[in-house]
Amino acid sequence: MQIALFADLHGNWPATQALEKDLIRRKVDKLYCLGDIVGKGPSSDRTFDWALANSDLILGGNWDYGIGYQLFAPDGFYWAQLGEKRLEILRNLPMEKTLTLSGRHVRLLHGRPLMKELVIAQDDVAAIEPYFTDCNGFRSDVVGYADAHRQALRTISPGIFFNTGSVGNGLGVTMCCYAILEGEPGKADAPLDIRLITVPYDRQAAMADARAATSVPRVDTFIREVETGRYSR
Repeated sequence: MQIALFADLHGNWPATQALEKDLIRRKVDKLYCLGDIVGKGPSSDRTFDWALANSDLILGGNWDYGIGYQLFAPDGFYWAQLGEKRLEILRNLPMEKTLTLSGRHVRLLHGRPLMKELVIAQDDVAAIEPYFTDCNGFRSDVVGYADAHRQALRTISPGIFFNTGSVGNGLGVTMCCYAILEGEPGKADAPLDIRLITVPYDRQAAMADARAATSVPRVDTFIREVETGRYSR
């Protein structure tokens, strides 16, 4: 079974279209979205609708809950663009998913708000290790998350810790980034593959969309990040 894990679409419609095209080509079995389908970019309504229509699972991210609960006044643009029905869905997204694949227990989450502070793969093991235990006390062998916008994979004493990267707001690599998790359900001694995928997309179109949407809050930082791959906030 192949499960595509993607996140951080962030209103970038050209990047989401590139993701869709690559997923069709690869013929994956399931699509799990690890959150942050809205915010930052100009087309949050389109990326929300695409994720809702195509995903077998959507987890909530910090931007999804922040916008869904209307926590920050500068995000009023997104509240109006998305409308109350979408905001209600954002408010009710689950925070995590656990599954067993090839005999390994896998925990999937976005990052924040389950992470009190954003953790990256290069952090000390002491900062990473707690996330191998889920909210019910269940211990995992593999943890996959998003939020940091940088793909990474690290083996540490508890197991494997990896980041999917960002579809619409990739840092370091200015491409549409996601991951594929492949293994055998119900088979304990089978291989488990984790592949980090990078897909080129039309960044000029994404930046043009953003420049045309002048009412998007802090749109200049989104444009710089799409153009340079450097965090700009």
